[in-house]
Amino acid sequence: MRRVLLAALLLSALLYLPGSSRGGPYDDYKSLNKAERRLALRYFWQIGKVKSAAELARRESTARYPQLSGQDDQRDAHRHSTWNGAMTAKLESEQAAKRWGDAHEEIPNNPAQRKAMDLSNNAKGRAIVWSQRQRSGPWWWRKTRFPSESQIADRMQQAVNNGELVMIEEVNGQRDPQAGRHVPTQRP
Repeated sequence: MRRVLLAALLLSALLYLPGSSRGGPYDDYKSLNKAERRLALRYFWQIGKVKSAAELARRESTARYPQLSGQDDQRDAHRHSTWNGAMTAKLESEQAAKRWGDAHEEIPNNPAQRKAMDLSNNAKGRAIVWSQRQRSGPWWWRKTRFPSESQIADRMQQAVNNGELVMIEEVNGQRDPQAGRHVPTQRP
């Protein structure tokens, strides 16, 4: 009974998400990997914020780096760090954002270098946003403010330009996660 109730809540949450895919909630759920599906059932109330953060990251990285492919390059680094930073702000929890970011990387046959790169950029995005939060008020009425979406995207672009994030090195004109190594990002 509990599992049926959770599934119903999950589907209703997916159904009412802004910007849901055209295929509907079932297609949204099918697109998740096994680890993400487990999280979606367990933390269904976070789905909207996680999806919103992902859409922000996708939109911002595409707008800022349109000339790049988005695989193992600066655009990829920006997307991952922005997504995790935005999740940290929206969920108001570095641990919750880590849980979703780590689950996303549990892809079968994901090359080790690519997974390590993504996990590193995810962690950096979370750390940057968490360190920029501002707390005010007495302990019994404490208010925590996080950077805005545009501030997060701008800060992650700055991280790309300053080499704070990593990407996979080009080998013979290709970014090969099997042969390339991690190198700091730089302005494209």
